[in-house]
Amino acid sequence: MSRRHARVTAIGIAGALLLAACSGGAVETGKIAGRAGGEPAAGARPVRIQASNFEFSPEHLTVQQREEIALRLQSEDSSHNFAIDGLGLVVDVGGGETATARLRIDEPGKYTYFCTIPGHRDGGMKGTITVR
Repeated sequence: MSRRHARVTAIGIAGALLLAACSGGAVETGKIAGRAGGEPAAGARPVRIQASNFEFSPEHLTVQQREEIALRLQSEDSSHNFAIDGLGLVVDVGGGETATARLRIDEPGKYTYFCTIPGHRDGGMKGTITVR
């Protein structure tokens, strides 16, 4: 292998590793029974979340096991989203926009919700949802 070819290969591998490390958007799914995303179910309880850079308001939610939620996410500034590790991405919004999606968690417990935009979760954009 020539030096030039080795250098191009090394740069390509380094770039792929950098992208993987900086993606920050991975959401672990499949560990929690429930439903994330899509149209809210008929009669779902509306829950509003305000999103701004590095915070959600409220930071704590309480829902009932198997309760159908119409999660309304409103961005006050830039693009944000709402995801629950183990369940998945619930809803995305653009800057200054509002979107509503379905959320249902079938297992009681405490779960972390967060924004998957790179740097947002690490910057504190996360909260806790308690399912009773």
